[in-house]
Amino acid sequence: MSKKLERKESNLLIISYSMADLLIQTIGIAFGAFFFIFWETEVGLNIWIVTLAYTIYAIWNAINDPLVGYLADRPKKFWSRYGKRFPWIMLSAFPAILLIIAIFAPPNIDPVSGEWVLFIWIVFFLCLYELFVSIFSLNHAALFPDRFRLDADRRKVGTIGRALILVGLALGSIIPPLLVTYGDRQSYATMAWVIAGISVILFFTIIPGHIETKEMKDRYISEQDNKEMVSFLAALKIVLSSKNFLALNLVFLMDALIGVSLVASIQYLTKYILLEEAGTSIIFMAAFILGALGSIFFWLLLAQKIKNNRKMLIIGVFLNTIFLLPFMFVHGVMGYAFAALLLGIGGGALRVGQDAALADTIDEATVKTGHRIEGAFMGVRTFFLRLALVIQGLIFTITHILTGFDATSDVQTELAQFGILVHTALIPMILTLIALVIFILVYKLTPEKTMEIKEKLKELNL
Repeated sequence: MSKKLERKESNLLIISYSMADLLIQTIGIAFGAFFFIFWETEVGLNIWIVTLAYTIYAIWNAINDPLVGYLADRPKKFWSRYGKRFPWIMLSAFPAILLIIAIFAPPNIDPVSGEWVLFIWIVFFLCLYELFVSIFSLNHAALFPDRFRLDADRRKVGTIGRALILVGLALGSIIPPLLVTYGDRQSYATMAWVIAGISVILFFTIIPGHIETKEMKDRYISEQDNKEMVSFLAALKIVLSSKNFLALNLVFLMDALIGVSLVASIQYLTKYILLEEAGTSIIFMAAFILGALGSIFFWLLLAQKIKNNRKMLIIGVFLNTIFLLPFMFVHGVMGYAFAALLLGIGGGALRVGQDAALADTIDEATVKTGHRIEGAFMGVRTFFLRLALVIQGLIFTITHILTGFDATSDVQTELAQFGILVHTALIPMILTLIALVIFILVYKLTPEKTMEIKEKLKELNL
């Protein structure tokens, strides 16, 4: 491996690269927190129609993410001048940002007589939004293992990235509730415009961290000139045959499910259990962020000390799962804030190790195949992360129906309130514990193994 490609990157470049995580999170949290409650209780659309739209979105997701990843890896003439990832990131950011507005500003028509018009609106803009978010996020993520080769840099990017994700969580969790008023549909559109404006400003901070070096561009051209390119089906086969990668992404899926379920459920919990206004949800998200930010650098020190990404992930997933349990038993605003604080602490441990472990699995596949196809890997990873939204939607729908949730009423029965707690914590906790057991049994990339892989990468000049 070239020494130039092994160089230590500056903190400013790492921060610029990681700002994209903040951008993605700011948009994603606002979307995840208010999408379901907006369409079910404000627009008044039948929950099964919302879920059907989510299902079509999932099918599109299954096709879109791996295909986008594969196409991003195909040789392009512009690689030598502009880079392999940078152009896609620049072209996809603004559409992804602006489409969040369309999702929260549907036509004001009757949700019964015009239910299928609204259905088409959701499907069209969800799929378009997903397309551009996928192009942006997977090219950002695919740049990571290629640009940052040193373990110390990878852990630093992971830690700074996770910290900025928490800042994005703050922006996406604190600003929207200040703008949203339950019962005022227009306030959701206003919220979307504000989030889009903030995201445009954030976009300009990510540019330096995503400009590829001359050495990287030269290597792209060398690789496409000297190696036979992998077909889409062959690339997909490589990804799906990587047991360590799939086991890791099962954990990522469950972590994403915990996140989207919590973010969306907090609005239901605030409105229907605590009988408070949307602004109260800020307290819970602030407690979560405080727990995560307050602990993340401790977890970084621990990760740097034990130098075992597998072990760090096991610790993080276990804590992130067990700390969901208090949500089932606490009461009142301060009780739920304490539960969110604990969950933030557990999540900090998971977030420190996950990026380094992901890079390890891609390095392993690169050695086995002789090809760097990060785009295909990130396409499958993005599919796993988006799938969490679909699972969350199904959980919400089934739970609400079984517990008698009434979207037309501000007062819910005790059973319906219990159902809110079930989709907040109980179901995500059970599913994640199952995923953790599978991960422990399947994932075999120990520090010794990853060291061998890095040596082979040097020999292959990859």
